Amino acid sequence: MAILTIYELRKAMARKRIILLIALIFLTEAALYLILALLPPQFVQPFKSYAWIVGIIVPSTVLIHILALTIGAAAFSEEYEMGTADFWLTRPITRAEYFAGKVFGSLVFTAAIVSTYSILSLILSWWIFGPQSRLELFVSGAAASIFSSLTFLSVGLVVGELLRRSMLATILAATGFFTSFIIETYLGLVSALTGDQSLAEYATYLPSWAASRLTATIISNGLGVGAIPLPFFASGTTQAEILTAALNITAYSTALLMVTLIRLTTTDITRRAA
Repeated sequence: MAILTIYELRKAMARKRIILLIALIFLTEAALYLILALLPPQFVQPFKSYAWIVGIIVPSTVLIHILALTIGAAAFSEEYEMGTADFWLTRPITRAEYFAGKVFGSLVFTAAIVSTYSILSLILSWWIFGPQSRLELFVSGAAASIFSSLTFLSVGLVVGELLRRSMLATILAATGFFTSFIIETYLGLVSALTGDQSLAEYATYLPSWAASRLTATIISNGLGVGAIPLPFFASGTTQAEILTAALNITAYSTALLMVTLIRLTTTDITRRAA
């Protein structure tokens, strides 16, 4: 399993589309702080000691989930496309060990990216705006981003295993994310305009709802404020909302990973699906 994990890390680093997404994340980080640095001082003054929060929250809304589903979509499917699944599945390891090694390797790679851009956000904010406050929330914010990435990492894994074509799996998984995100945004807007809170409650069942807001919710709750002043984070935060988001991510991830494992262990087809 350790060999599989290291192998998955090295393989992920060699994929061009993953490298491009990682570059986009870090360019976004740099652009965010460049824009903040160019804003008038009176505008930045109220929150300059909390500037590190921006660099953690913004990627956790969309970009990290696109990266996670791209990593997941290629984890199993590329093995079928390259014919290396035959090698791994004829080694003296069980299908469950193969599954665990691939999933853990994908998660470790995702966690490494989240940790790196989170540290970069802290360095840039300290360098540009001076000493930062409430850094005890830094670890919990980064951990929340890693945990929230599980949902669409699992989506990518299950679609990749079912289709066994990496590019098609990436496209379908990304379509699922954006569809869920658009529906969530629409329900939120209609709920705000009509005052019908039941619509907002329906959004909590969508996979993107918890994945895209858990980090902001935990940081906002830790700061003791009602909201983070960024788009898509306008609702108040409570411990109940954090628990609901955590259960949402756990339920989706567990169900999707189980489907992936069942598919892997109940089929003898190791080549690319016809």
